[in-house]
Amino acid sequence: MPFYLGKREEDDLILFYSAMPPTKQTHGHLYKAVIGPFKSKVGAGYFARYGRNNPDIRTAADAERLARTDPRMEQLIVEENMTTEELTIALECDAQDQAEYSPNPTLPVFNRQELFQTQGAI
Repeated sequence: MPFYLGKREEDDLILFYSAMPPTKQTHGHLYKAVIGPFKSKVGAGYFARYGRNNPDIRTAADAERLARTDPRMEQLIVEENMTTEELTIALECDAQDQAEYSPNPTLPVFNRQELFQTQGAI
């Protein structure tokens, strides 16, 4: 599956999949430039994070090779090997952990009527 990075602004890279190689006619309205193809999200992600001004990355294959040996990419490599169902469960668990261990500080509101009274008229 070929993955590409579309460049919108100076440091704004967007990961996307395209069965056909992107052209100015098909993707020019979305991106100023396109980088790729990459074999995986891991290689594209590595390039997006660590590829800028990295002299060791000259090709997409270089990014793939370096990504597979970099411990910072371990989470993406694990996720790449999960089924859709496993990834969905993992993301749900992560969201639940975030909610439990990093709750947003809020003032207690005892009922909806009190909430509207404290916020004022619309």
